[in-house]
Amino acid sequence: YHCPDFHAAMAVMYIETPLPVIVVLHNAEYQGAIATQHMGKREAKHFGDIFNLPPDRIIQETFIEGKFCMLKPVVDFAREHQEGYGICAVSRNYALEASQKHSVLWGLPEVKGIENCMPESERLTVSDSEDEATYAKARLVAKQFVQEKFGLTQDPSARIFVFLGRWVKQKGVDYIADVSEWMLSTYKNAQLVMIGPVGDSYGSYAKSKFDRLKSSGRFKESLFVHAGFLEVPKELKLACDFCLMPSRDEPFGYVDIEFAWFGAAIVGSLRGGLGKLPGFYFQILNADSSEHMQTALRKSISAAMKAKPETLAAMSASARASTFPVTGWQREVMGIYQLTLSKFYSQASVVPEPRTPRGPFSARGSISARSQRGSQLSDDRHGCLPAGDEFLHQEASEAEMQALVDAKLASCNPRCAADIIEEVEWERELSQEKSCLTRALGKKVLGAPVLDWITCLSYISGPLVAALAMGHAELRDELAAAVEWPCAEAAALLAWTLCACVAPPNLLMAVALLARVLPLSLPFFDAPAWFVALVLGVVGSSDYLFLYYSFMGSSVGDVSRLAIRTGFIMALRKQWEPLHALLTQNPHFVESSLEMYGAPLLLVILPAFAMLQAPKLYRVFRVPGFSLSWVRKLRFLMLFGAATVLEAFAQTSDAAILAMRQMQPFDLQSSHTYCLLLAVAAALPMLLLGHILRRFPSYAVVVVKAFACWSLPATVLQCWAQVEVDRAQNLVRGLDALIFASVVVGALAVYAAAVAVLATVGSRWRFVSYACIVGILSHLARASSFVIVGAVFGEDIFNSAASYTWPAQLARRMLLVAIPACGSALLFRLLAFFYFEKEATGMLNTQMNRDLVRLAGIGKPKAARAKAACADNTSARELSLPKLERGAARFAGGAAQNRISGSTNCSSSQSASPTATDKQIVSWV
Repeated sequence: YHCPDFHAAMAVMYIETPLPVIVVLHNAEYQGAIATQHMGKREAKHFGDIFNLPPDRIIQETFIEGKFCMLKPVVDFAREHQEGYGICAVSRNYALEASQKHSVLWGLPEVKGIENCMPESERLTVSDSEDEATYAKARLVAKQFVQEKFGLTQDPSARIFVFLGRWVKQKGVDYIADVSEWMLSTYKNAQLVMIGPVGDSYGSYAKSKFDRLKSSGRFKESLFVHAGFLEVPKELKLACDFCLMPSRDEPFGYVDIEFAWFGAAIVGSLRGGLGKLPGFYFQILNADSSEHMQTALRKSISAAMKAKPETLAAMSASARASTFPVTGWQREVMGIYQLTLSKFYSQASVVPEPRTPRGPFSARGSISARSQRGSQLSDDRHGCLPAGDEFLHQEASEAEMQALVDAKLASCNPRCAADIIEEVEWERELSQEKSCLTRALGKKVLGAPVLDWITCLSYISGPLVAALAMGHAELRDELAAAVEWPCAEAAALLAWTLCACVAPPNLLMAVALLARVLPLSLPFFDAPAWFVALVLGVVGSSDYLFLYYSFMGSSVGDVSRLAIRTGFIMALRKQWEPLHALLTQNPHFVESSLEMYGAPLLLVILPAFAMLQAPKLYRVFRVPGFSLSWVRKLRFLMLFGAATVLEAFAQTSDAAILAMRQMQPFDLQSSHTYCLLLAVAAALPMLLLGHILRRFPSYAVVVVKAFACWSLPATVLQCWAQVEVDRAQNLVRGLDALIFASVVVGALAVYAAAVAVLATVGSRWRFVSYACIVGILSHLARASSFVIVGAVFGEDIFNSAASYTWPAQLARRMLLVAIPACGSALLFRLLAFFYFEKEATGMLNTQMNRDLVRLAGIGKPKAARAKAACADNTSARELSLPKLERGAARFAGGAAQNRISGSTNCSSSQSASPTATDKQIVSWV
C-alpha cells in the first residue's frame, strides 16, 4: 500500500490483514492534525462517530500530545509490522529535518529521503535555447511582455523578483511583505511580482501589507500583487531574474525548478529541499526569530542585486542545465519497496493469515451493524447540527482574519507577522468571554496578558512563601530542612504533574495558591519538624505548575520570545533564593508580615481569585500526558538534564556560601543589604542578556551555547575564592568581587540554560515532562548531598559551622563536595554543546547543511577552496567560473550566511549531497 501523505494514513485502521505499507511525506508540517483544543474523551467520541471507530482506538492511535493526528496510525503500523521502515520524505535533507522536528516520527530507524523528479516537459521550450544569444533575446522580449502586462516600468535592465505559490506561513510570504518596502526603496531597478492565494493568517497579513503598499502609490510601477489564483504566462518564468523562496520549511520545492529551468536564480532559505539550484541562500540560524529571518533575507536580496550580469548569466546557464530525471526517482522508490517488503516479511516470518478486523468490518467486504449505524448517524446529522453541538473550537475564517488584520494594521505598524497575528487571535479569544474581569485579566501589558504576569509572580514568589514559613525556629535546627524537605518535594512534584493531566490549569493553579495558606500559618503553631518539611515540600513543588503554564497567552507568537521570558523568570527565582532564605533569620519581619495579612493577601487570595476568572485558554489546555519520547531522540536535553541533576549534588556547598561569608574575620555588617545587592547583581546582567538575545537574534545561538555549555559552575568559583582567602584579613573587597562575579556568571548560565532547553524541547508539553523528571531527580540529589556530607565528614555542616576557626577550613570541605559534582556536570554540558545546533527547533542544522558549509570552505583562502573543490572531483567547467568563487571567504554582516551555488548537472541523486560525483559548486557571499 503506497500511502500518499496523511490524507489516506488512517486507512490502515480498517484493514483486515496486515500488508506492507510505505508513506511518502510530501509535507510533514500538515499531518491532518487538529490542535485547536485539548483532545479528550468527549472529542474522541465525536471522532469515533465520524470515522466509525471506537473512541478508545481514536485515543490510542490518533491522539498525540493532546492533538488529533491522522498521520500517527500509519506510522504506528510501520513500527508494529515492518520495524519502522517505509516512512519517506520527498528530499533527503527534508527527511533529516522532519525526523528531528516532528515527534510522531521519533523512534523510527530512519525517514528515507527520496528526491523528487521533474518531467522534462516543464523545461524551457525556446527554440535553440542552448544558444545564449537566442536565449538572451527571448528573455528580453519576455521581460518587456511581463512589464507591460503587469503595469511595471519598461526597463530591460530591471531585475524582477517573483513569488508564486500559496500565501502561507510555511512559505515565508510574510517575510517578503516585511522587506518589500525596503527592497523597492533601496534598489530602484528592482521589481516585485507576488501571485498566489491566501492560505492562512500569515497570508492575510502579507495581503494587507501589500495592499497598503500599493495604495500608497509609491511603488505602483515596480510592484504587482494578485492575492489569488492566476493563470501565469510562460513569459513570466522566462522574464524573472530571481525566484523568492524564503520558506520556513520546504519539503522539496517545485517552483524553484520551474523558474530555474527558465534561467532564474533562487533567493531563499537553506531549508529542506531548497539549495539544489543556483541561487542566493541564507542559512537559518534562528527560525523562531522574525528579526533574524528578515535580516537574512535582506542580505540575500542585497547579494542578488549586487551580483554582476556575467555572474547571473553563468548561474542561469547552470540552472537551465540541471536535471531531475524520473528514472532516478523510480529507482529510489523501487529500493524502498524492496526494503519495506523484506522488513515486513522478515518480521512476519510467513505470509500473514487473515485476522480479526482492525476497523469496523465484520468480514471482508462487509460492514458491521455498528458501522452502518454510525454511517446513518453521520448522514442524519449532516447539514442539520443543532446550535451549540459543534465539538471543535473554530478558528477564524480567511475573510474574518483578513478583516481583523486590516483593522489592526490601520492602527499600528508591527515589526513582523507573528506580533500582529498573536494579538489579533488573542483579542478574538477575549471577545468571546462574557466576564469583564476575565477580559481585563487577558489585556496585554508589556507584551503579555495580565494573567501571565500573575502566573510568573506566583512562580517567583514561591521561595518567599517558604522563607516566611521557615521563620519557625525548630525547623532550622533539624535535618528535616536538608533531607526530608527535598524528598517531599520530589514525591509531590510527580503528584502535581499527574494532576495537571486531568485537572483544568486555572483550577489547579488556584488550588496550589490556596495551599500556601498552610505554610504561611506554620509560625503560629508548634508543629514538629517533619511536618513542617512535608508541608513545605508539597506546597513548594506546586510552583512548577506556574512554570508549566507560564505565558500561555503568548504561545502563538515568536517561540524565541517565549523562551527568553520563561528563562528569565526561572533564572530570577533561582538567583533570588538567598535573599528569600535570609528572611528566616529575621523573625520580626516574618511576624509583622503575617500579622498584617499582607503576605496571605498578595501571595494567595488575590492571585487565586484571578485564576478562577481566567480566560478559556487557561481552562481547557490540560497537560495531554506524561511522554518520554524525547529521552532517546533529543540528546541535548538528556545530557543537559543529567548535568542539572549532577549540579544539585553540590547544593550543600551552594547553601554554605552565605554562612562562610558571615564567619570571622569577614563579618557582615548588614547581611540583608549584602543579599539584596547579590540579587540586583544577578538581575541586571540577565536583563542585558535578554535584550541582546532579542536585539541580535542572529547571534543568539552563539551566546546561548557559550553561557549554557561553557560556564564554570558558580559554586566552584565561590568555594575556590573562600579557599584562596584562607587566614588573610585584608582581602574582603577582593573576596566580595569574586563572589559577585560568580553570581553574575551563575545567573547568566542559569538563564542561558533555560533558553537552550526551551529552544530544543519544541513543545510546552515535552517541557512539562522534562521539567518534572529533572526536578524530581534534582530534589533527590539535593537531599543526597547533605547525607553524603554527613557520611563523609561525620557532621551536620550547618550546625557545626560555628566550630570552625577560619572560613577556609569550611570552604575546603565544601570544595571537595562541589568539585566532583560540578566537574561531572560541566563534562555533560560540553557534550551537550555538540548536539544543540542539530536539535534546536529554530536551526535544525542537518549533516547536509554542514557538508555544504564544509564544501564552501568558510574562512579558507581561495587556493584552499580550489584545492578542496578539485579533491571533490569538481569539473573543470565549474572551476572556470571565477565570479562565483569571488568573495567566498566572507560573511554578509557576520550573521546571515548567504550562499551562491551553481551546478552543471543537478540530478536528483546529485543535488541531495555535496559529496556526490559532479558536485555543486558552493560559494558564500
